[in-house]
Amino acid sequence: MKTLKKAVFSTLLLLIFKGNAQQILSGKVVNYKNKPVVGVKIFVDSTDTNVETDKEGMYSITLPQKVKSIKVYSKKYGWLSNDYTLESKMDFVYLDTDKTKKEKNTAIGQSISPEKDRNTVVYRSIYDMIRGRIAGVVVQPDNTIIIRGISSIKNNAEPLFVVDGNVVSSIDYIVPNEVKSISVLKDAEASIYGSRGSSGVLVITTKK
Repeated sequence: MKTLKKAVFSTLLLLIFKGNAQQILSGKVVNYKNKPVVGVKIFVDSTDTNVETDKEGMYSITLPQKVKSIKVYSKKYGWLSNDYTLESKMDFVYLDTDKTKKEKNTAIGQSISPEKDRNTVVYRSIYDMIRGRIAGVVVQPDNTIIIRGISSIKNNAEPLFVVDGNVVSSIDYIVPNEVKSISVLKDAEASIYGSRGSSGVLVITTKK
């Protein structure tokens, strides 16, 4: 009986330790030429961690609990942001300097145009291209796409996918270097698709 109690007690201690354990996040920041970016500041939920990337573009930080997003800032390239979903590794890739600095976030929708990105071949899939490029858009480990900040009866539902003007059920087949632009529509802009756009709309235009 004592042995059983000790086992239960040890298990509880282990669970408590795991629950309070801090997560370590590491990754690399590169530019559109796949070169490391040095001195990039790392932010956790908009708080400066006082951690910067080294000469290899690498960083490593210890995260507090309940982290929602990771942001990086470079004086030369500007801001990038990605939602944190308990991963242990998170890399960031800057597009060309002018495009990154001009990119703006809006309440209605956001867009990217990878056509000018000379390094699109580094993306292994369309999901890698989307991941981290638009603040508030989460690409989960299983490639499920979620648009944050949308009130919908479909909690955590994927957005409507529209490719070259046609509604599609999946974007798995899209090759990254064939993409001309990607836009995310919310609220008023998404309303043109009716109830189907209640979780947002991901619009992809390819190089036809």
